[in-house]
Amino acid sequence: MMLDSQIPHPQREFKCVHCDCTIRIPWDLPPTTGPCPTCQGTITSPALAQPEPARAFELPPAPLPLPAISSIAAPPVVAIIMPPPAPGSAPAQITLESYPPLASPAKAAIPSAALPIEEKSPEAKEIEIPSKRPEIPSNHPVKKSAKKTRSGLIPALLALLLLLGCGVLLFSFGSKELMNTLKKPAPVQVPGPDPKISEANYIRIGWQKDAYELLKNYMAATTSKAKLPFILNSKALATRVEDFYGGGLIVDSDTPADAFSIYELNEEDRKRGMFMLIYDQPPQFEMKEFFRPLASMEVQYGVDEADLLLSTVARVGNFAMEPLRVHAFFKRTPEGLKLDWEVFAQTKYRTFQNFVELPEVGHSGVFRIFVVEDVPEKGHSVSGTRTYRLADPANTSDTARVNVPINSEISRALSIINWRGTKENKPITRNATVELKWAGDESAAKLEISRFICWEFLGLGGQDSAAPAAVR
Repeated sequence: MMLDSQIPHPQREFKCVHCDCTIRIPWDLPPTTGPCPTCQGTITSPALAQPEPARAFELPPAPLPLPAISSIAAPPVVAIIMPPPAPGSAPAQITLESYPPLASPAKAAIPSAALPIEEKSPEAKEIEIPSKRPEIPSNHPVKKSAKKTRSGLIPALLALLLLLGCGVLLFSFGSKELMNTLKKPAPVQVPGPDPKISEANYIRIGWQKDAYELLKNYMAATTSKAKLPFILNSKALATRVEDFYGGGLIVDSDTPADAFSIYELNEEDRKRGMFMLIYDQPPQFEMKEFFRPLASMEVQYGVDEADLLLSTVARVGNFAMEPLRVHAFFKRTPEGLKLDWEVFAQTKYRTFQNFVELPEVGHSGVFRIFVVEDVPEKGHSVSGTRTYRLADPANTSDTARVNVPINSEISRALSIINWRGTKENKPITRNATVELKWAGDESAAKLEISRFICWEFLGLGGQDSAAPAAVR
């Protein structure tokens, strides 16, 4: 069997007009101009003069089947519509006639328009068409059935909706009953937080939120009575707080709660429920008042000394605002954190400095201080005594020296911080609560420690064993 690509195609020949050589080209090639393969002369192939011969081994195409001649059906009945009659005349009549069936296919070729139409056939039926369409009466059966269908559709829809609603209710009720009959799973027991972990987290950072919230509420209170709910030992201090503020309006806007920073006490103090915030404002200059006189060149270069007026007026410290440092201690109680008002008022209003710098014989007060053994002032050494320096915990520049007899009870209580004449080679500073008093006469007032109350601050870490109810 040969493929179509292997069947040889018919060719035709023609002579070159230049070299008389024979050239073969495909049979169906149209006239084409090109060079002769022998002499390279320009030649043009002749046009096809006869049809292409049949290819070898190619079968002729099969004849197409002729369509079968089917019988032609008789034409349908034709209705001839007459024009409407004149008014007053009888209604027109229409005669329906049918064409006779064709006897042979030859007759089927004749168009239907050429067939003769008889005017009237005795077998034809007569149909009367009135000139005007008759009106349908209201009690017509068709109209009644349509109205009845439309009127019956609404109740059917309502009934369907009612059935659907009942089905939904029954399904929901059945589902609820089914869920109730099923066995309920045992509740999952979620373990609560570990108390030890919660306590450790509160001691570390949890107290900070409570402390800021308490301090903010305390600052917002403008009367002593309104501040008492936030104060530690408020019942015992109610009269003292009222006397301290004098019953006037209290404004603490100069030390807002947001300006306080966290001071981390040691872990032992925090475990005992003591926490601390501090407010520290450095010295500030009031520029509107910062106009000090200029010293002469002799004074500036040390040739001459400044007189008393110049040295006083030109001192930079006279034009600077005092630094403000406040210590806010908090104690954890069953009612929550409470503010230690005594340390807060002492550090903010510098009551220790006022007491020390303004001698008043017979006046006394209880203060929380830093205490350390010190050397006596030059020319004021007293035999048989030891000298101690007392300082405010927030404003350490507010200090005072106090001589304490060696054989006194107070000296024995302070002996644990003695370093002069002992093996200790450096001062030891401790927190303490003491009662100070101005003794002597008006001409020679002398500051002394009238009572040593406790180590640490009273009400926070220390307790007054001698007078537990006398908290001042």
